[in-house]
Amino acid sequence: MYKPTILVTIPSHDDTTRYLSAWSKLIIKLAHQKKDRITVLKNKQANLKNFTNAVEKIQPSFIFFNGHGNETTVTGHNNQPLVDADKNVVVLKNKIIYALSCQSAKKLGPKSIKQGTKTYIGYTEDFIFVYDTNKKKHPEKDETAGCFLSASNQIAVSLLEEKTTGQAYISSQNAFQKTIRSLLTSESKTDQSSMMRFLIWDMKHQVCLGNQNIRI
Repeated sequence: MYKPTILVTIPSHDDTTRYLSAWSKLIIKLAHQKKDRITVLKNKQANLKNFTNAVEKIQPSFIFFNGHGNETTVTGHNNQPLVDADKNVVVLKNKIIYALSCQSAKKLGPKSIKQGTKTYIGYTEDFIFVYDTNKKKHPEKDETAGCFLSASNQIAVSLLEEKTTGQAYISSQNAFQKTIRSLLTSESKTDQSSMMRFLIWDMKHQVCLGNQNIRI
């Protein structure tokens, strides 16, 4: 039986990457449960040399980036570029990509599709999430951040559940909408306006480029 090969990058050098790293562990656990072949580059391992070597060695069908980014790059440990639209975008060829990072779907995503990437899912603007400063030491227990990261990680969950890339995108969009609706009907006295604004922002700027009918 075919088992997909997955590569996950989880730097953890600042508050943002620590949160992304903590919440990506659920994805890694799911992959192990499904006995998928998974390689994880965490902390200092998430550097250009290790990333390039891992791609060449395991030829992943799905790469899940967690980290900072901009219009042309996705980064790893200490914001070292792992993929640069002007230097090594070909490393993404024939792969399904989900980049949980800022802005990379604006230029890097489209260029990667032109260079042979099967599907690129990411964000055309900054990915913004709100977190509880009292939970910084235990980000996996932060329900505020979870509103954002559970919805965004639904991309990876759906792909591991053998959904198509298009279905995974819709599943994530639906998860954002469900969370937004729950905040609208919440009787909580906590000010939810910023959360709703940024959930809508993330949902609006999440895009699925390339082939939407394939699975990992």
